[in-house]
Amino acid sequence: MHVGEAVVLGAFKRPDGTQEVELKAVCPKPDFERLNVVLGSCRVAVPLDRPVDKPEREFKVTMRVDSPINLGDKLLVEFFYPGEQAGVH
Repeated sequence: MHVGEAVVLGAFKRPDGTQEVELKAVCPKPDFERLNVVLGSCRVAVPLDRPVDKPEREFKVTMRVDSPINLGDKLLVEFFYPGEQAGVH
């Protein structure tokens, strides 16, 4: 696992009390297969289906959070190799 950050490109409140958040992260290595966006006790998994020649990845997640997320905020992300969470690595 590798820890990094994602920058908030946009955040929108939804009627159900969650926020839809647009993020951009730079993947440190091309062989990571997914990442988790982490905010407090909330973790949201995101597959990394980006082109190999581009280290940046933009994506959306829906999160239930206590305080609002704003444009430009940085959120913690955890990058994972294939099978890493299953105990392969």
